[in-house]
Amino acid sequence: MGIFDYLFKNKKTPQNNETEKQQKDVTPEIKEDYKRPVQIAETSYSVTREEKYGIFEYIDFKIAGTSFYQKAIKKALQQEKENSVFFDEKYNGMTNKEILEETYDEPIFEYSDALFSNCSLRLEPENEYDSKAIAVYIDSFMVGHIPKKNFSEGKDYIYNQLTGGLKANQRLNLSVSLSGGKYKINRNDEKVDTGESEYKLDGQVTIKTELY
Repeated sequence: MGIFDYLFKNKKTPQNNETEKQQKDVTPEIKEDYKRPVQIAETSYSVTREEKYGIFEYIDFKIAGTSFYQKAIKKALQQEKENSVFFDEKYNGMTNKEILEETYDEPIFEYSDALFSNCSLRLEPENEYDSKAIAVYIDSFMVGHIPKKNFSEGKDYIYNQLTGGLKANQRLNLSVSLSGGKYKINRNDEKVDTGESEYKLDGQVTIKTELY
């Protein structure tokens, strides 16, 4: 390598210096924006993760008593079908041909795991069976309760949060997803049969703690 080659290779022009400065300025910003969720706690009923926008505690459960509220669930479903984008796609977007080619003896539900858009919890202090009962509502329709059986710790924890346990920087949210109902199924590789099962609901309470 000649002396001129060496000088030009190592010479930093103002443009190069500016480019390097911009790269140094941008890189930390990218790293700062991205935060991978990190699990920081776990109980018998919940998992807590530190995420980009706060600390989130997730509590999952099967909503109890849905057998008694099938009419209410269907009314809530009809209302959601008219107003919610979560219920736009039916049968996972699969045609009858795709169901025959890609599945066997496996029900493909009309609205599998679709999320309802307006869900809430309401205390029932006058409930004759449980003074700490917590009812689940979709819009104005009562569709079940937070379970007590096999979920007593989780239910008590949610009850405590609803009755003053939340801190000023915490917010509680409920989401409800649908399973069951109308379905299509390939039983013999010749035609798609249809059927309908009882609707069931899964609930998730999320408690978000804001980071100051």
